[in-house]
Amino acid sequence: MSTLVIVLWYGLRTAIIGLAVALVWWVARGRTCQLPRGAVSTATIIAAAIALATMIYLLTAGIGFSIVQLPFADQIPYWVFERRISWPLVIGIIAIASLLFPFHAHTTRGQATLTRRTPFSFGRRWWFAGVTSIIGAIVTVTVLAGLASEPDFEGLWRAYTVDGANGSSFGTTIYGWYYSLPALALIAALIVAALIALWLIARPPIHTEHVRDVGMRELRTRNVLAITSGALLLHLGMILNSLASTAQLRGGISLGSSGAASWGTPFAAIHPGLVFAGLSCMALGFALWFGVLLSALPVRRAHSRATMVQS
Repeated sequence: MSTLVIVLWYGLRTAIIGLAVALVWWVARGRTCQLPRGAVSTATIIAAAIALATMIYLLTAGIGFSIVQLPFADQIPYWVFERRISWPLVIGIIAIASLLFPFHAHTTRGQATLTRRTPFSFGRRWWFAGVTSIIGAIVTVTVLAGLASEPDFEGLWRAYTVDGANGSSFGTTIYGWYYSLPALALIAALIVAALIALWLIARPPIHTEHVRDVGMRELRTRNVLAITSGALLLHLGMILNSLASTAQLRGGISLGSSGAASWGTPFAAIHPGLVFAGLSCMALGFALWFGVLLSALPVRRAHSRATMVQS
C-alpha cells in the first residue's frame, strides 16, 4: 500500500499541489466571482473536468498505473512517452472548444454601444501578458533545446551527444526539433482557438442587464485564458522535466591503471533548477484548470453580484 501511495504521489504530485493551490484561492477569493447556474456553468464544468481527467489519466498511464482500462491500453504508455509533452496542448484546444457552448445566453434584446468590442475587451491586461510571457518562455526553451539536438540513427532530430576523452562519446534523447516542431504548431492552434473563443464571447450585443452581462463575459474570458495558460504551463513544465532528465546524463571510460574518468552534460549543474521549475509550472497549470472547475461549481449561498470579476 505504501509503495502504491509513493508511486501515485510521484506521478500525480503536481496535480495534487495544483488542487491545493486552487482550493486556497477559491476559499480566499473564488467564491465571490462564481459563474451563475445555467448552461454556461455546465459547459465549463464539463470542459474542465474532461481536461483534468484526461491529463491525470495520462500521467498515471505514464507511470504504469491506470484506474480505468481503456481499449488499446497496451499502446497508451508508448504514446504517452513519445508525445506526452504535446498532450496538454491538444487537451487545451478541446477544452476551449467546449467552453464555447452556449455561444450566448438567451436574454433580453441587446442595446447599442459606441465602444468597439474586440477579443481583448473583457480581459485584464495582465491576463494577456501572462499568456504572452509563457509563450515566450516556451519558444526560448524550445529553440535552445532544438539547437542542441542532432539526428539520431533514424535521422530524427532528438539525439544529444556529449564528447568525452580519447574520442569517446555518450548520448541520450533530448527535446529536439522532432518533438518541438509539432508542439509549436499545436501552440499556434491553441492560440487561434483561444482568440476565436474570445471573439465569440465579445461579439454579441450587450444586453439590457449591462452589469450582469459584462460580468459574465469577463468570467468567461478569464476561464478561456486560464485554460490556455494552464495548457501552456503544463507543456512548459513537461519540457523542463524532459531537459532535467537529459541533464542527468553521465558517461565515463576506464583509463586502465590510472583509474576511470567520467563526464556529464554542460548543463548538469542546473538540473535541480530545471526539476523545480518544471514541477512548479505543472502545478500552476493544474491550479488554473482546477480554478476554472471551481468557478463553475454551484455554491450554497450565491453572492448577489456573483458574476462580477473581482480578481
